[in-house]
Amino acid sequence: MKYLPAFIVRNMLRAAVLGASAVMLACGGSGGASTNPPPSSKVAVASSSAPASVASSASLASVTASSRSAAVSSLAAAKIPAPDLTADPALPITGSPNYTSAKDAVRFLAQTTFGPTAKDIDRIVRIGKSAWLDEQFTKPQTKHLALLDKRFEQIGFVVEPVQDDSDEGYLRDLQRSDIWWEVALWGDDQLRQRLAYSLSQILVISNVSDVLYNDTRGIANYHDILAQHAFGNYRDLLKAVTLNPMMGEYLSMVRNEKADPNRNIRPDENYAREIMQLFSIGLVQLNLDGSVKLDAQNNPLPTYDQTTVKELARVFTGWNMATISNWWEWTESGASEILPMKPFNNYHDFGAKVLFGDQHIPADKSPEQDIDAALDILFAHPNVAPFISKQLIQRLVTSNPSPAYVTRVAKVFNNNGNNVKGDMKAVVRAIVLDDEAQTGHQTAPATFGKLREPILKTAHLWRAFKGTGTPTKLENGSVTPPRIRFLGSHRLMGQRPFGSNSVFNFYRPDYQHPGELKNANMNSPEFQILTESMVMSKVSALSNAIFWRDTPHDWLEPTIDGVWDVFSPRLHLDRERDLSKNPADLLDHLNMLLMAGQMSQPMYELILNHLNVNKVDPTWDQAGQTWARDTLVYEALFLVMASPEYAVQR
Repeated sequence: MKYLPAFIVRNMLRAAVLGASAVMLACGGSGGASTNPPPSSKVAVASSSAPASVASSASLASVTASSRSAAVSSLAAAKIPAPDLTADPALPITGSPNYTSAKDAVRFLAQTTFGPTAKDIDRIVRIGKSAWLDEQFTKPQTKHLALLDKRFEQIGFVVEPVQDDSDEGYLRDLQRSDIWWEVALWGDDQLRQRLAYSLSQILVISNVSDVLYNDTRGIANYHDILAQHAFGNYRDLLKAVTLNPMMGEYLSMVRNEKADPNRNIRPDENYAREIMQLFSIGLVQLNLDGSVKLDAQNNPLPTYDQTTVKELARVFTGWNMATISNWWEWTESGASEILPMKPFNNYHDFGAKVLFGDQHIPADKSPEQDIDAALDILFAHPNVAPFISKQLIQRLVTSNPSPAYVTRVAKVFNNNGNNVKGDMKAVVRAIVLDDEAQTGHQTAPATFGKLREPILKTAHLWRAFKGTGTPTKLENGSVTPPRIRFLGSHRLMGQRPFGSNSVFNFYRPDYQHPGELKNANMNSPEFQILTESMVMSKVSALSNAIFWRDTPHDWLEPTIDGVWDVFSPRLHLDRERDLSKNPADLLDHLNMLLMAGQMSQPMYELILNHLNVNKVDPTWDQAGQTWARDTLVYEALFLVMASPEYAVQR
């Protein structure tokens, strides 16, 4: 994407190189603390009516029971992700037979994982993209909740406390964050986890809200639900999210009562509004290509009105936590965070409902039958396919997909080839194997691409160079295995998983940065958190994550305080140190691993000239040569990752 004029890019690169030494010395220290789901169902495209079968209360009860038993069994079987420290294959060099294939693989992995690694690049070169997708679709899911519960046991916490302990809340969330990052960096199921992260920015919950502050297990379980349904059906995901207690708390569906005029009670409209606006159909009617439908006066046609909001709010009445017996009970138990909410008939509105003016839900349906009927109506809406497809394309590939690209993916969303709507495997395959995803950087260089969001940029660094974390020292004096400690990432870069300031995510999909981008009518979602202060903070954090962080040196802290919320993990730069004997070899390697060989010639020459000027002097003593070699590697890595060209994923 042509986010910045060429002259700005050149000047920024030159400034970065000329000021590198000062920035590195100022910022490159050794670091420290900153401060169950419902059963799956297929929805046939050919049918315009809601499916006749609906889940019963008995089925919901069985889901609740199975969710509890699954949590227990998965605790015993939880596989702990670990970094792969075995030697990497050498990346192809310019002119070699696999060079072009390797470049394509790097771009593909940037769209489908938390960052390319040399081993993944080699794997795709050998078996191809489609076969790699097939492998990912069959890999077992890495369960956050099971890992979190095991970690609670290891550090002496009660796994399922009877009620919240605010004093422990912060420490519990540290463990949840550690696991999120460790799975993102080390998990085998990269595609599933990357898609779950993308879905978490559409179906948003956040513990910035005080209602979820202590619900650590619930947030881990919510992520698992997103990951489970990432390869399932979007209709099933909508139901799982709707009945999830974290969503119930976050958007106030839990304890939502039917109307009672005598008590001045009206159904809460919050979830009814957001499931339409954000999770399914959006605010305005769309064509299949994602463009807005207009009336005769060129005004957007709304998808729903306030009457539909009120009617849908009635559908979502009568639900409360699964572990209570009476509506008025309050619970803070660890079990209540993860089990689907259950219905209380006395508080549900059993009257008939009418959505969108002509979609009827008959009276006297059970609370779950009402929800199934409403979700079927929403899911059948023609907006769902383009609305969700375009956002997934934006999260994975490019901020400004062409109308034809959106249309191709939306058609697959509507029909996977077997008359099934919402097949997420088919949708993901359509997104990442589309011609535009694979060649858009060449066919539409002025509009294709997306600003790398901070979390993905950081994950790329730590995956490519095998970040291994640091042991933490607990209050009782015991030392944990290495952790990826990055809960405080929002302070450094304006973003952390499940940490947006509202249900509208960190940025809106249609945000247009003022100036050149807005004038060109181009979307630039991630620019919404790229403030002036955050630009400087991110560069400082990047420097801190690179300089003097590699493993051979004894200045790295053996442990960190267990309450610290940010600490850059150890890197493994053996391959890069070896390549530094010839700066051109080192830069070629970084160009492939980090930028898919897309570094411009001016950028390449500018960085290479800097590296050649500062390469190791063989007349120095051994200590001096080691220092110069290491500094050269850090500078090369920093200059590439801090560059405007790397900032845009193409």
